[in-house]
Amino acid sequence: MPSRTIQLLLFLMISLQILFLTEVMIEKNFLDFAERYRGGWLLAQFFATAVLFVDMVVRYDSINPRTRAFHVMGVAACAMGWCFQFFVHYLDSALLT
Repeated sequence: MPSRTIQLLLFLMISLQILFLTEVMIEKNFLDFAERYRGGWLLAQFFATAVLFVDMVVRYDSINPRTRAFHVMGVAACAMGWCFQFFVHYLDSALLT
């Protein structure tokens, strides 16, 4: 069973991805301070995603088989969401300013 810290980290990362996608879809900033420090947030999300990925690889056999697919999909969603955010941030900082 995953530790509570890993479960909390996965929940927070998925929540951040949903928040970011919602901001992109409706073109409204919920967290203005997050926009000012987007580079720092991206770095923190990268480390969190790396921790989730390494934990998943190391403890793959000990994850409950019934929830293993959801855990893997959650980590994959965090990694893809981070890549998408990084790409959007790069385009915004390189082309629009």
